Amino acid sequence: MNIEFHSDDPSVVEFFPVQPANKVVPEWYRDLDLWKKNQFPGKGMPTIKHCMPVQDMIMSGYIIFNTYELILHPEKKAGKHEDFKVSVPHVPYIGGHNHEQCPVMLDGTSKQYFKIAQPWLIRTPPGYSCLIIQPFYQFEERFQLFPAIVDTDTHDLSTELPGYLISDKEVKINPGDPLVQVIPFKRDSWEMSCEFQAKKRSKLEFFLGGAYRKIFHNKKEFK
Repeated sequence: MNIEFHSDDPSVVEFFPVQPANKVVPEWYRDLDLWKKNQFPGKGMPTIKHCMPVQDMIMSGYIIFNTYELILHPEKKAGKHEDFKVSVPHVPYIGGHNHEQCPVMLDGTSKQYFKIAQPWLIRTPPGYSCLIIQPFYQFEERFQLFPAIVDTDTHDLSTELPGYLISDKEVKINPGDPLVQVIPFKRDSWEMSCEFQAKKRSKLEFFLGGAYRKIFHNKKEFK
């Protein structure tokens, strides 16, 4: 399977190419030990680095980076930061939406929304879409980008990234900061069932640790 990222800006391709998420692992996770030394006997207490579902989430898909330095200045009105001013060297890179287009109160605030016109067109094979989300384990606390699913096998424009400010202070997004994680998946039709099933014993119970990795985990590759 092949996913393609196309940009009509050669400088973007040179300086901020899309990378597999496994090459953009958050620093806190990369530097974390598998075991936390404490009062527990033996190796200690296992850290989140033992959790394969978390590892798969961090390392799946591809990372699109911010291209132009963005400075967003929140403007307070009646105690709420409802609007913002934007400083950016490339004006078409940023746009916006009015609060009325998504009239949801967030943290008690009726926010205006910014929209980043990231420069990459994503192409996937027929029948494949992409989940586009802000990388959760980067723990970005200043702004939030909306997650979305895009049918990248037919969509012929670069996907814009709407979001809103969380911080009530000036927010600067630097060139090269991770913006979104792109995870391709095959579209299928699903049906569901919901029924009682008596609890069964799991193979997990017979291992001291790392059973999920040993028994259930399947390797995912994104290159």
